[in-house]
Amino acid sequence: MLLVKTYLDKSKIHGMGVFAGEPIRKGQKIWRFVEGYDRCWTPKQFARLPKQARDYLKDYAYRADGEILFTVDNDHYINHSEQANTFWKAGYSIARVDIPKGVEITNDYREFDPGLCAGFLKKK
Repeated sequence: MLLVKTYLDKSKIHGMGVFAGEPIRKGQKIWRFVEGYDRCWTPKQFARLPKQARDYLKDYAYRADGEILFTVDNDHYINHSEQANTFWKAGYSIARVDIPKGVEITNDYREFDPGLCAGFLKKK
């Protein structure tokens, strides 16, 4: 669940992105999992979902701690950046730097889903 005000807009990174709807301070908690709001499946539970649901979730969910996580708010539109302005710590997404209102919020997907991020890694 996002803990800050956000909005969706066209991203320079990819498709739609999540933008700060208010100034966010460095160190401020931006997101955390909220049981009953966000959704988690074990790989076995995920495999039993209808194909259409699995196909959708492959674009908007990610693996975290061995489970498939889907966030129901704007969070599932946050794009990857190797210079992300957030980081993952103790179950929270936290602002790495001050994020002014109107700036796109980004995650480094490698922090929680290296497999998903394989397509973003630069070829050396």
